[in-house]
Amino acid sequence: MADMLRATTPINNNKVIHQVREHVNDELSPFDIANQSKVAKTRPDSELLQQNNGSPEGKQVAPQVLLDMLKDPTVTVNFIKNIMMLQEIIGVISMQNKPVTEEFEKLFEQLAVRPENLANELINQEKDSTAFKGELFDTLRGLVKETPTEEVKTAVTNLLKAINTENCKPEILKALSGTMTYLSQTLAPNRALSQKLHVLSQKFAAPDAEDNFDALKHDTAGAIHDINQSIMFNSKLSSLCSMITYNLSRYNTNKTFLTEAAREVMRFIPKEEDRTKFLQKLYNVLSETTISQRSGKTNSDVLDTLVRILEKQTDNESVMQMKGESVETVIHSLLSSPSNFTPLLHFIVPIDDGTFKAFGEMWINPDEEEKKAGRDKRAKPPEGDGRLIHMLLVFDIPDVGRFETELYVRDKVINMSLMCPPAFEEKLDGLKNELKKSISFSEYNFNEITLGQLEKTRSLVEVFPTLPQKRTGINVRI
Repeated sequence: MADMLRATTPINNNKVIHQVREHVNDELSPFDIANQSKVAKTRPDSELLQQNNGSPEGKQVAPQVLLDMLKDPTVTVNFIKNIMMLQEIIGVISMQNKPVTEEFEKLFEQLAVRPENLANELINQEKDSTAFKGELFDTLRGLVKETPTEEVKTAVTNLLKAINTENCKPEILKALSGTMTYLSQTLAPNRALSQKLHVLSQKFAAPDAEDNFDALKHDTAGAIHDINQSIMFNSKLSSLCSMITYNLSRYNTNKTFLTEAAREVMRFIPKEEDRTKFLQKLYNVLSETTISQRSGKTNSDVLDTLVRILEKQTDNESVMQMKGESVETVIHSLLSSPSNFTPLLHFIVPIDDGTFKAFGEMWINPDEEEKKAGRDKRAKPPEGDGRLIHMLLVFDIPDVGRFETELYVRDKVINMSLMCPPAFEEKLDGLKNELKKSISFSEYNFNEITLGQLEKTRSLVEVFPTLPQKRTGINVRI
C-alpha cells in the first residue's frame, strides 16, 4: 500500500465566474478585444513634448514651468527687491570681508537711477531690447514694403539669419569654453578626462578658435563620448553634454554665408549709390556688435550693474550661504523677461531721489490683440482701429506699498488705471488733473483715468492673456 500513489481531487472555487467568449461574426466586427479591463495606459509626454500638442480648438499649451512663472505675481518687481535686499545682508558680513562689502556698496550706489536720469535710462534699455534696430534694418523693412515679393522676403530673411549667425559666433565659442571649464572642474577625480576638457576650454577661448573649429568639434565629440562612459556620468552631465552638442550645431562654418546673403539682397537695389550705402550700413552694424561684445557692456547702466552684482553674488560664498535663493528668483524673472518665451518689452526701474527708493518694472506689448486684451481689465482700450499698445508698470516703495499702473495707447490717446495701497486712496482725488497737465506739452492726451485701491496683485498672464500661446512659438492649424 505504501507504493500506491495518492491523488487529490482538484479544488474548484465555485465563486469564480469564468468568462465565456461569445461567438463573433467576422462580417459584423473586424476585430475582437479579448479583455477590455487591461487597456494599457499611454505614456505621458515630457514637458518638452507637451508644448507640441494642441487643444481641439487649435490653441497651443505652454510648458507648465513657464505657465507657473506667468501666473506668479512675484515675477514682477520682487526680483529687483531681492537684489537690493542684499545690501542689508552684506552689512552683516562686513566684519568678515570688508573689501567685498565696499565693492558691493559701490555697485548698489550705481544701480539706482536719479529721477532726472530716468528718461535716458529707459531709452538706453529700449535700445538693448532688440538687435534688429538701426538704419540697416529700416532699409530692409523699406525694401520689403516697396517690393513685397516672396523672392525679396526670402533674401532679406537669409541676410538676417547671416547677420545673427555672424554675431553669435563669439558668444557660442565663449559658452563652449565656459561649459568645458565647468565640466573639467566637476570631473576633477578623473584626471585624464579633466585635463582633456581643460585643454578644450582653452582652445575654444583662443583667438584662432574659429579657424580650428572643425578640429575642435571632432575633439569635443570624443570628450562627450568619454563623459558618457565615465562612472561619474549622471543626468546633470547628460544635460550639459546635450547643451554642448546644441551649441556646436548653432555654429555656422560657412564663411561666405554673409557675403552671399548680402549679394542676394543687393540684386533688388537698383541704384549703385544705394548699394554702397547699404554695404556701409551692414559694415557699421557688424562693427558695432563686435565692439559691444568685446567690451561686454550694454547701453544701459542699470543692466550692466545688475550683471556685475549677480556675478559678485554668485562668486562670494558668504553671500550665497546667507541669500543664495535670491539667485534663483532673479533667474526666474530673467526667464520671463524679453525673449522668445515672453515677447514683451521689459524695463527695470530702480529709483532713488535721496529720500525714497522705488523698485519698478514695466512690461509693454506693442501690438496688443484687442479681442483678448485682458480678462481683468482695469483700463479699457481707446476706441478706434489703429495700433494698440498695452503697458503694465508695477513699482514698490518701501514702507509705502505697491502701486500698479496699466495703460492702453491708440492714436495718441491714453486710457489709464492707477491702483494704490489702501492708505493712499483718498490722496488721489486731485491726481487726474495733474496727470493731464503733465503731458500737455506732447501730442498725447488722457481720455480716461481710473484711480482706485489695489486689492489684488495680478500676474503677467492675467494682464497679457495671450502670453501662454506666444511662449509656445508657432500656433497654426493643419
